[in-house]
Amino acid sequence: MPETEPPQITVIGSLNKDLVTRTSRIPGAGETLTSESFTTGSGGKGANQAVACARLGKHDVHSNGTVLVRMIGAVGDDAFGVDLIDALHRDGINTDGVQTLSHMKTGVSVVIVEEDTGENRILFSPGANYFIEPGHLNQVLVPRPPDLIVLQLEIRLNLVLAALKLAKDNGIDVLLNPAPALELPHEVYPAITHLIMNETEAATLSKIPGNDWKHIARKFHDLGVRNVIITLGSEGVFFSTRDQTGHIAAEKVKVVDTTAAGDTFVGAYAVAVVSQTDDENHENIELAVRKANKAAGMTVQKHGAQEGIPYSGDLPP
Repeated sequence: MPETEPPQITVIGSLNKDLVTRTSRIPGAGETLTSESFTTGSGGKGANQAVACARLGKHDVHSNGTVLVRMIGAVGDDAFGVDLIDALHRDGINTDGVQTLSHMKTGVSVVIVEEDTGENRILFSPGANYFIEPGHLNQVLVPRPPDLIVLQLEIRLNLVLAALKLAKDNGIDVLLNPAPALELPHEVYPAITHLIMNETEAATLSKIPGNDWKHIARKFHDLGVRNVIITLGSEGVFFSTRDQTGHIAAEKVKVVDTTAAGDTFVGAYAVAVVSQTDDENHENIELAVRKANKAAGMTVQKHGAQEGIPYSGDLPP
């Protein structure tokens, strides 16, 4: 009997070079502070989520992956672009869908991390990320459709909408992480299988104030979304399917840096759902959320974006 090919996850999204400054506190207007450190690293929500899928699909750096991970995006023809593609290769990610655009700058994220709280503030300069043409998706996705497409909103909205239409037309499941939050046309929601967002994004997209998560989730179900997950920071995670709701407490850990915690959650969840063998109407969403919650809890204990993303063997039982 021939071996079954592992499930494939295709991430469509941003690739950025991270310029990270760590400081005891955020300076006020007109104030200059001496920072505690400065580093550069590989980032972008799309690339982070691809790395999270790759690492959480294998036990450790030396193991074979249980999922195939592919990245679609764009970088500029500069040193940052070379660095980002090399970083993806080191994690075994297929980059034949990553374009290198001539005379363009690679995307950059300027990150300020407060050492006392681990909270971050980010300024995103999109560069090449905003110049991917929707036609590129047909060339890359249609010949080899994946089991799951993962999307965020650090690329142009027209590309996200094109990916959602292509997925719906070809019966491909989609995980959308609407970050940074933008209002979406109602007609695209039936193409979204898994909607993962934080409290702020849930409020922006639903236009429902407060924290009645069941009410908010019901709105998205009514619009056509199958599974709704709302991450609540220190309050844990709320999840809802069309016939089940639940809440999972946050992991009790010391927070060092929240950068890429959400991206790690998305990657761990994506690996969990494509790895399940049950009928699609009986996915164990609670199990996927629990695994994702543990993975995010590991990430916040380390500095950096991709540097802090764990392997599955690092997770607590």
